[in-house]
Amino acid sequence: PFAFQMPAIRARIRKIHSVSRWLICFVIAILGLGARLMSSLKPGKDFTGVGVGAFIFDEHGRVLLLKRSSSARTAPGAWARPGGAVDFGESCEAALAREIREETNLEIAEPQLLDVTSEPSGGSHWVSIGYTAELAPGCHAEDAKNMEPAKHDDIGFFDLEALPTPLADFTANAIPALRAMR
Repeated sequence: PFAFQMPAIRARIRKIHSVSRWLICFVIAILGLGARLMSSLKPGKDFTGVGVGAFIFDEHGRVLLLKRSSSARTAPGAWARPGGAVDFGESCEAALAREIREETNLEIAEPQLLDVTSEPSGGSHWVSIGYTAELAPGCHAEDAKNMEPAKHDDIGFFDLEALPTPLADFTANAIPALRAMR
């Protein structure tokens, strides 16, 4: 009797094998689609982004600001503290040091937490972590360079009581806490 069932068993195994191959291909396709979809999503636009920025002080107590280009998505033409997005798997402090280096060619030391804000506005949402920092030993205000001229029109150190205008909201809103801390 077992010999009579062998063709039926083989047919079932082939059918299961066929279905499992189809299922594996389906899962791989879905995962590939998910990876492409995830890579096209933008932080702050398609999901809440996390950003960092710092008020960096030079040896004379002046603070570093960047003037955002007129084509900037956020606060075009306004002066702002340098910073940017935190990459997946990156600590906030590492992101801060990387962003400062990428934007200004400067190295920082001793970042201290200043503020945390949540800024949903105009179709975007960022949680921003603000810091203060000093220039790293051996790094000077004269070393500052605008490393991203497509994003920033100017760079400079300013006295805290004589800041340029206009200031980006995410920078201006932190000035009272900054003054209280200094």
